[in-house]
Amino acid sequence: MKTLLFGILLFGISLNAQTHRFIYDLVYRPDSTSAEVRKTNYYLDINPEEAFYYERSYFVSDSIEHASGMRTFIGKPSDFLSKNRKSKQYVLYSFQNFDIYKLKDAPLMSWNIEKETKMSSSLKLQKATARFGGRNWTAWFSRDFPFQEGPYKFHGLPGMIVEIYDDKENYHFTLNKSQNFPDTQFIEMYKNAKNRGVEIPYSKYQSMLLSYYQDPLKFINSGQTEINENNKLALDNGKVIYKPEELRQYGIAERQRIKKYNNPIELDKAVRYPEIKK
Repeated sequence: MKTLLFGILLFGISLNAQTHRFIYDLVYRPDSTSAEVRKTNYYLDINPEEAFYYERSYFVSDSIEHASGMRTFIGKPSDFLSKNRKSKQYVLYSFQNFDIYKLKDAPLMSWNIEKETKMSSSLKLQKATARFGGRNWTAWFSRDFPFQEGPYKFHGLPGMIVEIYDDKENYHFTLNKSQNFPDTQFIEMYKNAKNRGVEIPYSKYQSMLLSYYQDPLKFINSGQTEINENNKLALDNGKVIYKPEELRQYGIAERQRIKKYNNPIELDKAVRYPEIKK
């Protein structure tokens, strides 16, 4: 955690920075019934009025655009969050095919701050626990940072969250690095999503996901397009469908994938998908 220590020392002379960036390592289980884990990095940019939480792929895409002038995105855009630091309202931007949806939320975090502490490198961390999103969380925070933020929607402790995990170890965040920028940093995708995004309530969003699960290829099954020997179909993930039977099998596989990887951070907002009928 040497880079983290270096970042702390900078805060003494960089409080006038326009963006404070915190990079978290995340280890998570996309399928709660499996031991398989995935690893990724998430960025938390704290700006004067807003904060942004997004996956590393956005940073990579922005870097490519700034270097080449070409707008591109590696893989499928993942959801990202913005937060109004004054109102504490979060907006989750969800990308569904060619549509962008805005889901607003202002969660209240009720923390139990405990006396237990530990040292991590030169940081003194204090323990706190909370019930949030249908999970039990343990956080370790540091008062050495002038912020009360953390990854995802976690906030409200008297310091920066350095580590946080749930009691089932489905999600485990660890702060890896901090940086300061003299200019305000914005991810390019945010500007587009803010203008194009359609605000909907979580209930409607969940119904929409359930509808897609029940018929992932509704636009084909409704007769808008036809698969035959002269007409193939290219899907978003690069797969090409040549025959109607391949399409049917793809629909089954897509529903299996959705049902299997249904382990969001906020478990109480997970869609309850029915069993698959083959």
